[in-house]
Order: sequence, then structure tokens, then C-alpha cells
Amino acid sequence: MRLKIKKYYKEDNYIHYSNCHEDANKLLEACQTEGSNILSISSALDNSLALLLTNPTHILAIDSNITQVYLANLKKAAIIKFSYEDFLKFIGILKGDSWTLFLNLVPFLDSETKEYFMDHDYLIKDIKIVNCGRFEYYFQIFSKKVLPLIHSKNKVEAFMNQPNIESQITFYNKKFNNLRFRLMFRIFFSEFVMKMLGRDKNYFKYNKEPLAKNVKRRFELGIYNNLNNKNPYLEYVVFNKFKTLPIYLIKENYEIIKSRIDRLEIRYATLKEVLEEKNKYDFMNLSDVFEYINVNEMDLYEKLIIDSLNKNGRVLFWNMLNDRFFSKLDRINIDIKDDLAFYYKRLLCYKY
Repeated sequence: MRLKIKKYYKEDNYIHYSNCHEDANKLLEACQTEGSNILSISSALDNSLALLLTNPTHILAIDSNITQVYLANLKKAAIIKFSYEDFLKFIGILKGDSWTLFLNLVPFLDSETKEYFMDHDYLIKDIKIVNCGRFEYYFQIFSKKVLPLIHSKNKVEAFMNQPNIESQITFYNKKFNNLRFRLMFRIFFSEFVMKMLGRDKNYFKYNKEPLAKNVKRRFELGIYNNLNNKNPYLEYVVFNKFKTLPIYLIKENYEIIKSRIDRLEIRYATLKEVLEEKNKYDFMNLSDVFEYINVNEMDLYEKLIIDSLNKNGRVLFWNMLNDRFFSKLDRINIDIKDDLAFYYKRLLCYKY
């Protein structure tokens, strides 16, 4: 199976992310208006689903990677048709026959999504939807192959289950952050290794910063401000599973999302294409899309966004490696210390 999945990631189109890796809490903090029209980068759809909790009138979730659209279509159809427990079984959170559930879902899928997952059935049968992205595969290597060379299972469990921030920091500094851990971090989270195993090399086109050093600093900021056992993003990196569920997978939230799922539209499109339509939005979740855009294009995108925002509308995006800012919109300060997704150096929110 490992050979098959490695071959899959060499295809022209593959699933980059099977989960969203931006903190949905921060999205909900920034998007506070009910009845809003929202534009959202889809990725794995999780955070677009979470935005349904704000009671919007409509969400347009877009992605320029067709396989991410297939994944989004699959998740949306599964939410419409499945109970909470069956949805968790289907995506691989709970144990269950995910393939039989998929076959029950087939009549409700569009032809392209159905054909894609029929042709890549092992993503559902064996890998499971929650684990099938290339970025998730990268973390699986870290959890299963690399981390055990550094720390015992008991020490990892202890680090991830400290009762408070103070003891967590002490444990990290005295018992976890040893020389082997620091060396491993420097190597495994380097740009070279991440290009090879985790993310498309084109994602680093504009990067000029040392990746591992920056990720280590943000990782430490995260554990100094958030309990590890309340952080689903860190739990997935360490355990390859969610012990704490992301917002959209909490049962009471799932039921609300299910009741509003008809307000979510999914489209295969670039951000530029959608902004040039000049429809009006109250909130935009743009993930880290500007990481992959030349800094000289930011003025153009800011103009397109201004033309597509209603009065008092907001736009939110993350900087991971590259500095990307707007100059004409008013910036809203959002504290990033408690951002559970530790990969990012900056969260930017602007108001029109």
C-alpha cells in the first residue's frame, strides 16, 4: 500500500490536503456577522463547513486543484446523506466499513467525483479519507518513522497530556527538547524534506526564509500558549489521528452544519476568476493563498477584493513563510498566540 500511495502522489492531480490546517477558531472569531455571503478557499472543505456555524446566507468554496474539489464534493454529499456516526466512519475517524458507505453514497455523487474515487478506491478502503492527502502522509512519516527514533511512546504521551501549560513547558524544556529532537526538527521540517515528502515544490517558489527554524519557533509558541491535548492540529501531527475533534466534527456542530449544508456551493475556480466576477461578499477566508503569488501582484488582488467586498466586509488570510500584506484596507488585529495551527507566522484580517 505504501508503494501505491507514493505512486499516487506522483500523479498530475492528487489530493494535497485531506484536512484543513488553519485554526477554524480564528476564522469564527473573525467572521462574526450572521446572514453573510462568504467566499472561502475550499482545500479539504473543513473550514468552509465550520463557517456554516456563523449562519451565513451562502458560502462559495473554491479551489484551483480539481482533486480538492472532488474531495469537497465527497464530504458535502456524505454530510447530506450520513448520520454523525456514519460520517465519522466514512472519513476514517471511527472504525467502520468506509467502502460500503461510499457505495451507498455513489448515486448522489456527480459523475467526475464518483469516477475519481472509484479509480482511487484505496484512498477510501485502506488509507481513509482523513489521511489521504500528501501533507497528511508527510505527518504519518514523522509520527510512525521519525518521532519513535527520538522519544519513547510513553514520553510522547506524557508530553501530549500534561495537565496545564506550566507543566507542559517544563516537560518540553527538560525532557522533550533534547539534542536529537532539535536535530530531527532541523532536518525533517527543512524545505528540502518537505518538498520531497509533504508539499509541492512550487509552493516554495517565493520562499526566502529558513523553514525549519521558523516552524520550530512557531511550534514552541504554540505549546507555550495552548494545551497539547486540546489541540487537534498538533494531535494529528503526533498521533495521526484526532483525539480532540476539529470544530466541524463536534457532534452538535455537525448537526448544525448538516441543517445548513444546502447553503454551501463548491466550485472549481481560481481566486482571480471569482473576484473578477465582482460579486459582493461580507467575508473572505483566503487560507494562505498569497504564499504562492508574487508580491508584486498583491496590489492587483487587493483592488479585486475591494471591488468584491460589501461595506464593513472582512478578508482573512495567513502568512506561513512569505510576507504578504494589503495597504488600502484597514487591518484588524487578531492575536495569534493561541492559534492552534502552529505552522503560520502571521494571521491577517482586513476590513473594508
